[in-house]
This record gives sequence, structure tokens and C-alpha cells, in this order.
Amino acid sequence: MSGKLRFYASLLFAVSSVLAAAASDDVKIAVYWGQNASEGTLRDTCSTGLYAYVNIAFLSTFGDGRAPVLNLADHCDPPSGGCASLATDIASCQSVGVKVLLSIGGGALGGYNLSSPSDAQGVAAYLWDNFLGGTGVAGAPRPLGGAVLDGIDFDIEAPSQYYDDLARNLTSLYRGDARGRAYMLTAAPQCPFPDASLATALGTGLFDHVWVQFYNNPPCQYAPGDDAALRSSWRQWTAGLPSATVFLGLPASLDAAGSGFVDADTLASQVLPAVEGAPNYGGIMLWSRSYDKDTGFSVKLQGILQNRNDQTDIIVGVAVAGVLLLFLLICSCFLCHRKYRGTPPPVEGSTTPPAPKTEPSQPKQRPQRLKRYTYSEVERMTKAYAHKLGHGSNGDVYRGNLRDGCQVAVKVLKNSKGDDKEFMSEVASIGRISHVNVVPLLGFCLQGPTRALIYEYMHNGSLESYAFSNNDSVEDNYSLWLYWEKLFDIAIGVARGLEYLHGQGNANILHLNVKPCNVMLDQELCPKISDVGVANLCHGKENKRSTGDARGRDGYDAPEVVSRKFGAISSKSDVYSYGVMVLEMVRAKRNISVGADTTSKYFAQWLYEHLDQFCNSISDISTETRDLVKKMIIVGLWCIQTVQTNRPSMCRVVEMLESSSTDLELPVRIS
Repeated sequence: MSGKLRFYASLLFAVSSVLAAAASDDVKIAVYWGQNASEGTLRDTCSTGLYAYVNIAFLSTFGDGRAPVLNLADHCDPPSGGCASLATDIASCQSVGVKVLLSIGGGALGGYNLSSPSDAQGVAAYLWDNFLGGTGVAGAPRPLGGAVLDGIDFDIEAPSQYYDDLARNLTSLYRGDARGRAYMLTAAPQCPFPDASLATALGTGLFDHVWVQFYNNPPCQYAPGDDAALRSSWRQWTAGLPSATVFLGLPASLDAAGSGFVDADTLASQVLPAVEGAPNYGGIMLWSRSYDKDTGFSVKLQGILQNRNDQTDIIVGVAVAGVLLLFLLICSCFLCHRKYRGTPPPVEGSTTPPAPKTEPSQPKQRPQRLKRYTYSEVERMTKAYAHKLGHGSNGDVYRGNLRDGCQVAVKVLKNSKGDDKEFMSEVASIGRISHVNVVPLLGFCLQGPTRALIYEYMHNGSLESYAFSNNDSVEDNYSLWLYWEKLFDIAIGVARGLEYLHGQGNANILHLNVKPCNVMLDQELCPKISDVGVANLCHGKENKRSTGDARGRDGYDAPEVVSRKFGAISSKSDVYSYGVMVLEMVRAKRNISVGADTTSKYFAQWLYEHLDQFCNSISDISTETRDLVKKMIIVGLWCIQTVQTNRPSMCRVVEMLESSSTDLELPVRIS
């Protein structure tokens, strides 16, 4: 290739790379966790996939001769060593790429202060030895067990000196880590610039990320229709901290702060465009996980931004295609020009025909989010349907492998309804579902009479295989070694998945087939609901509604699904099936036989009348675990109420499972 052509190629591909990169940016969100037990576990916070950074809040007492004290609300009891159990949650967060930091300070003024440079050095040593890469103090357990956090966050809200010394000491310890691990320094200063408490520390240039609090600070905040104050303050912060990545700190709800709340639509359409242009813009910081969970703020924001990115993808796709097409045209012209110059003129009278013109190839279109497979590809990936995983009224499921070796589960539908356009519309709707407790759809097949769905493969099969074995021997009945805590995790995971489907994620989908064989377990036994949306693709569900209870679903159907005299089918129908499943998990775990009709009201009625007796009979568990069992039973009894209005919503079910059993009351009766 000549130097001139190489120059054009470099230039054009550089432009296309920049354009493509412009469409791939996603907002990064940092969040504070640890000040409200209702916010859920740290593991669950990270598993939402919403956050890039989670700050554990707070180490609220330190310095000036005080013994350092963690304050994590009702999550755990630090003095008794109860917070060591968070180590597994922290490891889980880090395994999915979430950075977990310890935030020091907070709003409990008077509990922390640095009195001298040597005091700052001592606090740095304590943080290093107890939360980071240090070896700990001999004879003293680390407050968070064996967890090695990703850094320290400064949330200092009282004017104080020597935090610059603390930053320097921590940085020195970071650099001396024998394993070469990287640690972070972050801070949450108050706007306006500069923050009185952290100005000197931030002036060291040692901080990686700074999430500036643009709330409860009117001179800096966004006012409806007026972003001038925010723009001005943002420019000051980003220009004043050139070596740090700056995040926009905001409350996740109106209740989270006295002022400064910006709704998700306004944030996406007016505020983010005003700040994203800064070269050191990093994302947003939310206070806090509890408020974010209650309002779904980050879910709404990510959805809005995803739609915006989808539109940008189309524009960028067209631009990149145009750039590549231009490059191909230049190449063609260059080659033709060189060929013309290097070929002698034709001899007069020659009959040699001119070489045919070649058209430049068309650039490839961007792949769809869901991949469409042909029938032959489905046949190949399943090895001609050699390994059947299961079967049901809507189709059979087979194990398969994609070309890259990734294992998949292929559901070949039967009794599929509607034309191709309807099928594509339903599949697109299913493909938009994204939740940690729902099996993700990877692709589909629509060719002739064949309609199939390709899902991510779940290595541990279904919940039915683990908790509902027909063999009562210890060796074969997996439910005997699925410990109570894991059964509770499965119960609350399924509840969260159904809560999302019923509307939290704007899905508004009824499952209408909630039962153990449709709850899959991944490699870590995390539950994922399968067959979501399949009822809308097949005639089978409609046909079966008219056949009463002859469907052989072992009693998981709600009364209104069996007979319309109990009312119309609704999201409460899923609630009923969920309640039956939870009570069956309890029954199977205790290996209790109640006769041939294993899901009859007999066991539920007996539990209702002997709840404390049953819970106290489980002698090999702790008080905390017994509380989990009691919650599962009470929730299950509420869910199986005959009258729909007496059943809780799935949102309420999650709240009940996350509360204490002492706060829950039994229903008036089982009916």
C-alpha cells in the first residue's frame, strides 16, 4: 500500500473509531450503601448491575484517640464481629466488577476528627491493616472478615485539618502493597467549590474519583428550567480537579435530601448533556441505595439512556457505514488509477475486451441484540436434538452449544400462535427483559413452522431437581443439603424477579406458570425465572384454561386460573403460585409427607395452626435462620389466599421477606 493510501486509511478508520466509541458510553453510577436495613444486602445491591462503585457507609468514629467504630445501621453488629459475614458479599460484588470502598466520616458530626499528622498516620495504618491489603492486627479480627476492599472514600462533613496527611499516608501504603494490587482514593466534597473540609486534601491530586454533592447546596443546584448555576459550579470542579474523575452527586428521591433532586427524565435530557462534555466527567453518584431501591431512580435513568444510546447507535451506524464506504471508493479509485498508469495502451485493432467493473462490497449491518438463527443452525447446535432437558405444554427444551462453545438451552415451541410479525413483536418484548433473577434470552429461530427460543444455559438445572426430589434418601434428596439460608435466598430471588416482571422494570408481564421446574439455578445457585413471556407465544395456555384442573400442574394454579368464577387472571395469580412453591420448599426441606396430594391445603392449614411449634422443631439452626424460615411460611400463607385482594403484591412480598418476622402477622385465616 502506498504512503498516500495508508494515510487515507489511517484517517478514515480513526474517524470511524471515534464515531463508534461515541455510541458505546454508558453512565457509571456510584452509590452509598449501609445506612438502612430495608435497602437489602450488599450482594443484592451489586447483582442489580446498576452500579460501578458501592461505598460502604460509614466508619463513623475514628481519630483523636477514639477507637474506630463501624456504623452499618441494622445490617450487622460490628462490636460482636457480626460484620465479618459481609466478606462473602464483598467478594461477590468484586467478582462482577463492582468496586467496593469503605466510606469514612458521614453525617454523624463529632464522632471523627484528626488531631495531628501522627494521628492521620495512625488512622491510615488502621484502615490499611483492617480493610485493605494489610495483615491486620495480631489477635484482633478484621471488622469485615477477610475482605480486601478496593479503596477508601472520604465523606468528611466537618471542617478539619490533616486529611491531606491521611491521603498521603494511604497512598504511600497503597504503593507499598506486596501483591501489586491497585487501590483507590475517592471523596464526596460539598459544592460550592472549594469544599471547606476537603479542599487541602483534594489539592494533593491523589484522588481517583470525586463525587461532588450537588444537593442540599442551592448555589450549585439545578433549578427547574435553569441549569446556569449547575453549569458554572460544574466547570469550577472539573477544572479545579484535572487529575480526578468527577461525578455529579444527586439524591435518588425527593425524600433523600432537602433540595437538589432532579427526576430521571430531566437528568437525562437536560443535566447530563450539560456535564458530559467535561474531559474528566465520570458519571453520577446517588444517595443512597435505600432511596434508589424505593424509587427505582437508576433503573429509570438507565432505561432512558439506553433508549437514547439505541438511537445514537443507528446514527453512528450510518456514519460509520458511510466512512467505510468512502474508504472503499477511495481504494477502488486508487487501484484503478494505478492499473491504468501501469498498463500500456491497447494495440490498434485489438479485440481484448475491457476488464469488468467491480462494485465495492456493502458494509455489514450492526447485529441485532437478539440473534436470529436458522433451522439448520438450531439443529447443529443441539446435535439434532440429541439431549432433551425437559418438556412442557408449550414445547421441549434441549441442550446446545454455540459456535464459540457457549452452552445454551433451546426451547422448541409447539402450538405457537399468531403470524410471523406477532411472533417477532413478542420475542422483541421478551428480549428487552433484563434482571438478575430472569433467565436471559440470547436469540430465536423463525423459519417455516419452526419457532424456537435460545436461552443462556443454567448449569444447576431447575429448583425442582434440588428441592423436590421424589426420593426420600439423604443421598438423592438434594433438599436435605440445600441449607435453609440458601432456600431463603432462592425464595427472595424469585420474588424479586416476579416483582420486576409485574412492573418494577416496566415489563408488566404475567408469567402464569410459576412452579419449581421453571425456576432455574445458575452455577452459584442464584435463581432465575424461565419461560417468561412464553404463554403469550403459544395457544396452549388459552386451551388449558378451559380444562379446569386437568393440566397436571400439581396445584400451583391460582383458583381464578382454574375457574373464572373466582375472578379474572392477574398478577395476583403469579403471587398464589409463588406462595404454593415457597410452602413446598419448606415441606420438602423437612421431608414431610402429606399424602398423594402433596400440595393440598392440609400442610398449609397445619402450618397456620402450628407455626411456632414447627419453627421450634428445627433444632439445628440459629435464631437468625429460624427467623428466615418463619418469614417464608408467613409470606407463603398470605400468598395462597383464595380471594385475590387478600394476597399481597410481589412488591409487598419482597418487603415482607426483607423485614423481621416479628413485624409480620399471620392472615386472619387460610381460605
